[in-house]
Amino acid sequence: MTSFTRIRTYFLLCCFLSSLVLPVTSQTVVQAPQTHTAGSQVITALLQEEEYASFHAENPEWTFNHLAVDYRNGNVYLGAVNRIYKLSPNLEVQKSHETGPDEDNRKCYPPRIVQPCSEPLTLTNNVNKMLLMDYRENRLLACGSLYQGICKILRLDDLFKLGEPFHKKEHYLSGVNESGSVFGVIVSYGNASPDMLFVATAVDGKPEYFPTISSRKLARNSEEDGMFAYVFHDEFVASMIKIPSDTFTVIPDFDIYYIYGFASGNFVYFLTLQPEMGGGPTTGSSSAGREQVYTSKIVRLCKADTAFNSYVEVPIGCISDNVEYRLLEAAYLSKAGAILARSLDVAPDDDVLFAIFSKGQKRRPRQASQDSALCVFSLRKINEKIKERLQSCYKGEGTLDLAWLKVKDIPCSSALLTIDDDFCGLDMNAPLGVSEMVRGKPLFSDAVDKMSSVIAYVYKNHSLVFVGTKSGQVKKIRVDGSSRALQYETVQAVENGPILRDMAFSSDHHYLYVMSETQVRHTNKHIHQNSSLLTQYHNHWHLSFSYVTGCARKEKCERSSEPRRFASDIKQCVRLSVHPNNISVSQFSVTLVLEAHNVPELSAGVNCTFENLAEMNGLVEGNRIKCSSPAEKEMPRIIVDKGDHQIVQLYLKSKETGLAFANTSFVFYNCSVHKSCLSCVSSPYQCHWCKYRHDCTHDPRTCSFQEGRVKRPEGCPQLLPAERILVPVNVVKPITLRAKNLPQPQSGQRGYECLLTIQGNEHRVPALRFNSSSVQCQNTSYFYDGMEMSSLPVELTVIWNGDFSIDNPAHNKVHLYKCDAQRGSCGLCLKADPLFGCVWCKGENRCTLKQHCANENTWLEHNGINSKCTHPRITKITPLRGPREGGTLVTIHGENLGLDFREIQGNVKVAEVDCTPIREGYIPAEQIVCEMGRAEMSQYTGNVQVCVGQCTSEFMAKSSKYYYFVIPRIISLTPSRGPVSGGTVVNITGSHFDAGSNVSVMFKDQPCTYQRGGLWLTCRTHASLHGIGNVSVSVSIDRAHLQKDLQFEYVEDPTITKIEPEWSIFSGYTPITVTGTNLDIIQTPLIRAKYNGHETLNVSECRCSVGPTTMVCQAPELPISLARHQEVPERPEEFGFKLDDLQITLNNTNFIYFPNPEFEPISPSGVLELKPGSPIILKGRNFLPATNSGNGKLNYTVLIGEKPCILTVSENQLLCESPNLIGRHKILARVGGIENSPGSVHITSDSPLSSTAIIGIAAAGALLILVIVAVLIAYKRKSRESDLTLKRLQMQMDNLESRVALECKEAFAELQTDIHELTSDLDGAGIPFLDYRTYTMRVLFPGIEEHPVLRDLEVPGYRQEQVEKGLKLFGQLINNKIFLLCFIRTLEAQRGFSMRDRGNVASLIMTVLQSKLEYATDVLKHLLSDLIDRNLESKNHPKLLLRRTESVAEKMLTNWFTFLLYKFLKECAGEPLFSLFCAIKQQMEKGPIDSITGEARYSLSEDKLIRQQIDYKTLVVNCIHPENEKSPEIQVKVLNCDTISQVKEKILDAIYKNVPHSHRLKASDMDLEWRQGRGQRMILQDEDITTKIEGDWKRLNMLSHYQVPDNAVMALVPKQVTAYNSVNNSTVSRTSASKYENMIKYTGSPDSLRTRTPMITPDLESGVKVWHLVKNHEHGDQKEGDRGSKMVSEIYLTRLLATKGTLQKFVDDLFETIFSTAHRGSALPLAIKYMFDFLDEQADKHNIHDPHVRHTWKSNCLPLRFWVNVIKNPQFVFDIHKSSITDACLSVVAQTFMDSCSTSEHRLGKDSPSNKLLYAKDIPSYKSWVERYYSDINKMPAISDQDMNAYLAEQSRMHMNEFNTMSSLSEIYSYVGKYTEEIVCALEQDDAARKQRLAFKLEQVVAFMSLES
Repeated sequence: MTSFTRIRTYFLLCCFLSSLVLPVTSQTVVQAPQTHTAGSQVITALLQEEEYASFHAENPEWTFNHLAVDYRNGNVYLGAVNRIYKLSPNLEVQKSHETGPDEDNRKCYPPRIVQPCSEPLTLTNNVNKMLLMDYRENRLLACGSLYQGICKILRLDDLFKLGEPFHKKEHYLSGVNESGSVFGVIVSYGNASPDMLFVATAVDGKPEYFPTISSRKLARNSEEDGMFAYVFHDEFVASMIKIPSDTFTVIPDFDIYYIYGFASGNFVYFLTLQPEMGGGPTTGSSSAGREQVYTSKIVRLCKADTAFNSYVEVPIGCISDNVEYRLLEAAYLSKAGAILARSLDVAPDDDVLFAIFSKGQKRRPRQASQDSALCVFSLRKINEKIKERLQSCYKGEGTLDLAWLKVKDIPCSSALLTIDDDFCGLDMNAPLGVSEMVRGKPLFSDAVDKMSSVIAYVYKNHSLVFVGTKSGQVKKIRVDGSSRALQYETVQAVENGPILRDMAFSSDHHYLYVMSETQVRHTNKHIHQNSSLLTQYHNHWHLSFSYVTGCARKEKCERSSEPRRFASDIKQCVRLSVHPNNISVSQFSVTLVLEAHNVPELSAGVNCTFENLAEMNGLVEGNRIKCSSPAEKEMPRIIVDKGDHQIVQLYLKSKETGLAFANTSFVFYNCSVHKSCLSCVSSPYQCHWCKYRHDCTHDPRTCSFQEGRVKRPEGCPQLLPAERILVPVNVVKPITLRAKNLPQPQSGQRGYECLLTIQGNEHRVPALRFNSSSVQCQNTSYFYDGMEMSSLPVELTVIWNGDFSIDNPAHNKVHLYKCDAQRGSCGLCLKADPLFGCVWCKGENRCTLKQHCANENTWLEHNGINSKCTHPRITKITPLRGPREGGTLVTIHGENLGLDFREIQGNVKVAEVDCTPIREGYIPAEQIVCEMGRAEMSQYTGNVQVCVGQCTSEFMAKSSKYYYFVIPRIISLTPSRGPVSGGTVVNITGSHFDAGSNVSVMFKDQPCTYQRGGLWLTCRTHASLHGIGNVSVSVSIDRAHLQKDLQFEYVEDPTITKIEPEWSIFSGYTPITVTGTNLDIIQTPLIRAKYNGHETLNVSECRCSVGPTTMVCQAPELPISLARHQEVPERPEEFGFKLDDLQITLNNTNFIYFPNPEFEPISPSGVLELKPGSPIILKGRNFLPATNSGNGKLNYTVLIGEKPCILTVSENQLLCESPNLIGRHKILARVGGIENSPGSVHITSDSPLSSTAIIGIAAAGALLILVIVAVLIAYKRKSRESDLTLKRLQMQMDNLESRVALECKEAFAELQTDIHELTSDLDGAGIPFLDYRTYTMRVLFPGIEEHPVLRDLEVPGYRQEQVEKGLKLFGQLINNKIFLLCFIRTLEAQRGFSMRDRGNVASLIMTVLQSKLEYATDVLKHLLSDLIDRNLESKNHPKLLLRRTESVAEKMLTNWFTFLLYKFLKECAGEPLFSLFCAIKQQMEKGPIDSITGEARYSLSEDKLIRQQIDYKTLVVNCIHPENEKSPEIQVKVLNCDTISQVKEKILDAIYKNVPHSHRLKASDMDLEWRQGRGQRMILQDEDITTKIEGDWKRLNMLSHYQVPDNAVMALVPKQVTAYNSVNNSTVSRTSASKYENMIKYTGSPDSLRTRTPMITPDLESGVKVWHLVKNHEHGDQKEGDRGSKMVSEIYLTRLLATKGTLQKFVDDLFETIFSTAHRGSALPLAIKYMFDFLDEQADKHNIHDPHVRHTWKSNCLPLRFWVNVIKNPQFVFDIHKSSITDACLSVVAQTFMDSCSTSEHRLGKDSPSNKLLYAKDIPSYKSWVERYYSDINKMPAISDQDMNAYLAEQSRMHMNEFNTMSSLSEIYSYVGKYTEEIVCALEQDDAARKQRLAFKLEQVVAFMSLES
């Protein structure tokens, strides 16, 4: 067992040492032992661990490239990426040499080690491209990809570097980066002269740098200057060949790939794969996306040829089973061997070339085919082919024919000389190409596993070939004189492959080294295998057979002379049997007896192995071995879905060798897999059923009771077959079932149940077991859905004890049925199965069960007393016409048409003619088919009458439609002749052909398949039984025989003698002229083509042009999936004709399909500008197919617009003479079956000029010449000056462009900023909500900090009492609804009552009514109702309502929501609002903010965006807590461009992170102290004596000004009176903090906030203007010279997008919270629902049903009136400080919020504001949220006034004493004092006010308030 588990399969690159033994007829795969069924033909081979050696790449990326073996000592040399290794024969590392990686760039030529390179250098791997052993000098040539392909020369012994020539261009072999692209051959000339190196390489598009093939000197001194120098080089000739640059203009990616090279005789050979050049369909550039055509060639050069005059190229390939293999993959030169030599007609010592080709007809497919072939070439025959070509060329025949060398068309020159086998060329007729391909002999092909490498050698006259594959296998193939080679073994060398080209034998040919990309491997030559099939091939090849069990020579088999140690006959192979041969998986350690035959003496002992399950010792007794089965833990697991058993191979292993020498199959079975008794006892294994355990077991002793053991199917509990079990739906009924062997449930076991599955639903019904043979499902009713089925078969299962099922071998089912389903008439009801018991209930007119019909006398039942349905009805008759002669079968459909055939027999009449019913066509109650009798001449028409039993009205039916008698007639027959093979469609014209039921058309005695209409009848002829000649044609309709003497002539079938031309294009539709005989008699002649098993026909039929011998057809399309992209011609598998029913296949045609023509775009823009009459040139390829008879002509049609043009066609061009057109027209080219539009043409006219105009132009021209001369003189003087100016402008533009590009790139990078960076900093700190009073004051009275309503009433003491009395009385009036409404209306009517006054009064009234919110709400509703009425009366647009604060009501509404939404803000909406504010603040502070202008790098507002490039750096400063210097330092992120004030603010933000702003220290009260080493401290200020002043501009100090480093220590200390670096008092009188930060004392007004941005005004004392980051552009004092440093300011707008992307999540969260009816557990505030319902009521009252108006009212009422205010001013809700930049960003968010609530569409363009554009894509989504929000609120139940008042009372109670009511009344009274007369007058005019004497009461108040003591 151990040897099996020790076998390892390695990953990729594997050097594998393979056995070199003779083949057998079966294939052997080397693998670990597997399970095989008896008779399997798979051979299992075992490999011992010590026979494998492998070497792995030390880095997975450093893949292996090349392999070489020193034949003298067996050392292995391995070339890899960045390494060269020397390995021992057992692949142990002896030395390694590092070759890379190193700094390089492939574009550097010469390489950077020779001279500096401007290209960027990167760390580059060094790929080993060539590894050659120079045995003469004991050195290794290792050429890499670095530095344009220089070579290292290493000593073989220790890889010591002998030299590395790099300083000359000859030292750079090739810059190509692929390992398989270079091949070298070392040629020796004896001891006198040094060796030469022939190098062939791909050039990778650099033909000017590298020759593709050259010969170099190999100096004996590796450091000699002439190393790698060309053998010969002068001005005109050199020992090299370069690819001409012109070749790359034809094929831009042309290159020659060298696969293999070798020296033989006097020549050096290279095998290549190269793109094919030429003018045919193969021309094209793969760079343009087209597939390139490739061909494989062998190149020959003389060893001694220094001028390369001997260069010859020969195409090679292989054709096997009509498949071309032309793409060379690998090759190897070997000797022929005696057996193969006889087949090839060469000598045994002759060189032969084994080559691997992949499938392809001169192309390299995009998805490479796996199909490949092994072929053999005789080198002698290749040389003979070259010799023939040389002889013909020197006779002057042909051309040099080398297209890529640009000598294709140069004719050969004749010369009188003898050309022998060693001819090495002259300076004429060279280089030379051979056009005819040398075909190799195919030996072996594989379509599945692509072959990738090959190596071969001769063993005992046999040629043995070893082939590596893509999947990592090594195939062993014996090649002899037979037509095909024999693959006798396959070895899995590596798991995933592929095996690389380099394979090598060990020096003694006992090992084979195989390489993949990351591993090298070898093995011993003996591959051990079972002998049973090996002997079937040659008995005289003896087989080694000891415990090693392998195929080997007898002398290699140890102890082969001992008995049964060596088998030379199949009868001597080991046989093995085992008893028992199966056991249960629950049986452990069972003794097994194995009987072995033909085994040697087993005294050394054996082991028994169950595959990979277990291995144990075997006890040997003669030829018997006793083993134990596996223990419990080693048993296989039998998976249920794979059957009840598993076959395992049982092996005998020799303890002597550790190898298996025999095996047999053994079965483990598992009874518990079976879940039913019948399947258990039917198992072929020893399985028993335990009836009471419901379990299958191999051991019956485990059954609970003796009675419960079942071994035979007869003893199984099972249901017996039952007749149909019928159960009506909804009827309670038991189901009784016959059974046998039903078990009696024992103690603790449950009883029986019936399980019915009805339409997928399980129904369990209790069941009663009467005895062992009967069970009954208890009374239950059942039901199924639908009326489509009259009955439904239902699966029935009887179970007991919960889930023990009783076998149901008869598959008994219950049939549920409904009487009324599909039985809508009496007849259908009574014809139902009598067992159903259905009756027709006449009273209810329906089909039902008897018991469901109310009255017994009203039902009809089948075979009952009343069994006859009344009122039959006819619904349909077919046909409605027929001949008088009769015989027509009339089909009558209807209802209640009798239940018995006898009832209607003789009772059917059609048009008064008896119609005899036919029993076969009768369907009871539904259908009658009857045959018409003969009609009299007087009978023309009539209806159909049917009597059921008796002809009384109750049982008689008459049709509503009539039946007519007609006389059919024949007029003519065409055509009158057709081919004898049939298929002619004959058309017979006449009348009434659609009458009757049956038509017969006979051609003599042959029927014809017909179709018919009223006036026509067509039929298709069959092949004639009587040969050619006339036949009579007869037509009958039923019994009517139509009289007409019709004749049809069968003539000879057509024949095809010739087709012209014998080619088309892939898309077909090219004309083909067909010549033959009798072609005119074919109606549908079609051409067919078959390719890859698919067949196509041409769609358009052929037409005969000149008589019966010629027709013109369109070629069919070739059914090939790649037809549009294929680049080589293809031949169809079949080509022929389908002539009606005659199919002709042309066997002697050479029909070929060429690639489709392809058009290039007419111009890059797709539009070509032309003048009238100019020709249009369409370019492309394949315009003229390269046919054998010269270029084929295709019929092209080119339309310019709608007009065709005259064409001239060449191979790559269509010249079109454009028609006389003006304007733009589309070009459409048609050819074959394709249409292509390469673009459009725009033809502009040359307008004709009058003679006057020509004279005028001439005069003007003369004048112009004079002017030009003058200008030129002036220009000469100015040109030098202009050039200087131009250069300066260009430099400025270049600078500007580079800065624009940099800015765009930065903006894009910022957009990718991770949002989590922001969210992670916004931790769950407490939100600093303002208390209720502060919050309401900031909303009600913005900008006023200490409002009187918060203080006690301030009046002189002597007036206190009177004023309080007056105010109490005034308070009573305010609480009077009539007074308050009149008071407000009067004030609003006054001109002097301003907008500010209206808001103030509304706020004061709400503070007074804070404790009476029910009353305030009532007043508000009245005022809003009045406002709506006024709005609609004044004809204003309804949408303007509540838009602005123009009335007291609108401001009161804002204040009402302010009071009632405070709780919602705290619990729900406040959190996302605060998060948004923090996110904006934090994002803004990530970049520079100008402390003067308020502009920032990160902004949502275009107005507040810094539009310049500011260079800045983020610093971290460590801050000491100002109130606790001993606490840990706090790290704060600041920018080096921050002013000192900004740094102080950021430090305070960090220190007081969770502290409300009003409780913090003020930055203006603190100084920033920089604490440096050794106790040094410096006070930093915005302005001090170090502040820089330039002209009249003074720049605030920043951290960079003080050169503060990263991680500096800072402290905030109380403000110093003076400091050593403070500003001189004569310069500045105030500190920067007081000057800029406190210019306005901010109290919360959004209006006042606008003015907070400091203006740039000159210092009052010095006149100096202060700036920070940007100078205000309004001060236009930038010098002209600064122009070059300016940037297009709009380029910075992309930063808005970056900022928006970062803040998107916070904006979404806020909007989602506001527009959700239930968010985060908080219910919708009642106030919102209440107010929205009120607005809906008002809309209904005024008949406003426009949803947009209602939507707008709600948006103006809440989102725009309340939420926008809160979003723009979060300081109304939180204790925070809002900067101007934050305010600007919040304004953009608020504007987006407003746009989201609007119903109008905003049309956006480039002139739209940036904030609109910024959120343009998001607003539609937000709008949908708003609409859903309003809709959800509308659907909520209305709030009763009672609930709302209770809610308002609770709110009043909670905030009763927030404001001083007296002070509020006093403030309101100030307006009474101002408008006393107007108010009194209004009260006196109001009836209700008069009744309550309100005017008098107000006068009392006035008296109290004005009373003076």
